[in-house]
Amino acid sequence: MTNIPDPTGPGGADPAGAGAPHDIPSAGELLEAVAEFLTEQVVPGTGGRLSFHARVAANVVSMVAREMDLGADQAAAHAARLADLGLETETELAQAIRAGRFDDRPGEVRAAVRASVADKLAVANPAYLGS
Repeated sequence: MTNIPDPTGPGGADPAGAGAPHDIPSAGELLEAVAEFLTEQVVPGTGGRLSFHARVAANVVSMVAREMDLGADQAAAHAARLADLGLETETELAQAIRAGRFDDRPGEVRAAVRASVADKLAVANPAYLGS
């Protein structure tokens, strides 16, 4: 299982990043421990349908942990990308693309969409980013 850091890290800071009033382990560490338990204990100790569902559950828990870790920064970057295109939402982006508003700026749109897809993959399955 995951090693839980000493709550009295350097300078008395909380190395786990747990915010007041919550102590360590942080929510992310708890999710990591659950995913590890499912992957290392439940999956090998079961078979068939239960093993499959344990793998699915471990993947879901890992996705939630990654979204908690990356989500705020990704949301800000996504909003900035849309703002650079003069938009506020993905719906507006889709409508603008369909209407041909960005036909003269395909590189900008492609870069924005690729960055958004990369952010989604970083949460859903970071292994896909390596290919």
